[in-house]
Amino acid sequence: MNQSMSVLTSQATVEWYTPPTIIDRAWSVLGAIDLDPASADMPQTWINAQTYYTATTLLQAPWAGRVWLNPPFDDVPAWIERLEREYAHGAVTAALLLVNSAPGYVWYEDLWRRWPVVCLRERLRFIQADGTPAGQAKKAQTIAYLGHDVRRFIDVFHDLGRIFLP
Repeated sequence: MNQSMSVLTSQATVEWYTPPTIIDRAWSVLGAIDLDPASADMPQTWINAQTYYTATTLLQAPWAGRVWLNPPFDDVPAWIERLEREYAHGAVTAALLLVNSAPGYVWYEDLWRRWPVVCLRERLRFIQADGTPAGQAKKAQTIAYLGHDVRRFIDVFHDLGRIFLP
């Protein structure tokens, strides 16, 4: 095994930052990232969202524009609910959502029914809070797309895994 068991099984933090290669693809789909509502200073060096919030601002801060969301994995349904509400009301115009693949959970199964998703073939290597790459994630990931340019989403992400359409 190339990585320690502590990396594979750690629950010491819910902050795992998206690798730059995925963010590059997010920019390709969205054109820009206006808001990253669950972020920190360090990952903004490659995410470059016009506005970003820390994970603790879920309920307080306004959401708008094109959103990249990699929520803390300890309360994903609340983040999805907020994203979908803002999208339905028109404040969010398009979004990409990165979550752990979680078959058997209602919130995850509902994503497939409502939005195009790509189930990544390989588990990501997230970036840790200190800026170093972590070992390969212990769970697989799914990226959901909320927006009108589904063709663009498919073109950008199809080589990373299987695309499912609602």
